[in-house]
Amino acid sequence: MRFRTGFRLSAAAVLLWTAGALHADTAAGMQAFRNKDYQTAYREWKAAAEAGQAEAQFDLGVLYAQGKGVPRDLTEAANWYRKAAGQGNAQAEFALGQMYSRGWGVPRDEADAARWMEMANNPESDGPPTDWASVEGYGIERDQKQAAYWYQLAAERGHAEAQYNLARLYATGQGVPRDQEQALRWVRAAASQGYAPAQARFGMRYASGSGIAQDHRLAYFWLTLAFLHGEKSQEKLRAAEAAKLSPEVVAATEQSAQGWKPHLPRGAKM
Repeated sequence: MRFRTGFRLSAAAVLLWTAGALHADTAAGMQAFRNKDYQTAYREWKAAAEAGQAEAQFDLGVLYAQGKGVPRDLTEAANWYRKAAGQGNAQAEFALGQMYSRGWGVPRDEADAARWMEMANNPESDGPPTDWASVEGYGIERDQKQAAYWYQLAAERGHAEAQYNLARLYATGQGVPRDQEQALRWVRAAASQGYAPAQARFGMRYASGSGIAQDHRLAYFWLTLAFLHGEKSQEKLRAAEAAKLSPEVVAATEQSAQGWKPHLPRGAKM
């Protein structure tokens, strides 16, 4: 799930926080929530939250934010989000960032908002990153320079998707000076970690000779890796590159792609 912003308060609570609630590990609370038995969900999640379960802490915050099963209390919601966020729960980090940016249950503080949303984008957080290039609302206007800043932080920590997005900004000159060398650097880094869209883009660069020496074998190699990782948007180009190679080279390249392993940052997990 990718977080999106720009909704009003009620829509944000329903569309963002409810979606997270349905992923709780406490099965009884989840079932009760689905059945709209919010008081039972509250009892189940409260016990798990007090025992230190981050998902339940986040879900309890959902109930307080929406006033389901308990009186609506944004301050209490923020307290439970903070407990979950402190354990690295990305949904709670992002929700807490939103609350700080709007002043929901906490004093409005854009610095704290940015800090929590940056943490949600950390590859070590439990959840998906924020698409900073499309962030708008919640006290943070859409700003490509700011997006580049967040992507740079995450990219330097080894976050493959952030590396790919940073490469895109450098390639187009959005939020940063246009720099094809930096674009190539970051798309290569993301591709080397196994991020399929980056592998496809890297293959396209080899095919066209964009910022790198044209090499049809390497183009086919990276496009095949992208295909094997589920990115099939460049199948026509992959077929065209294969047609430029001998059958023996195609077979050898496909074998190499089958045996390829991603190069992950130290300490990273698949």
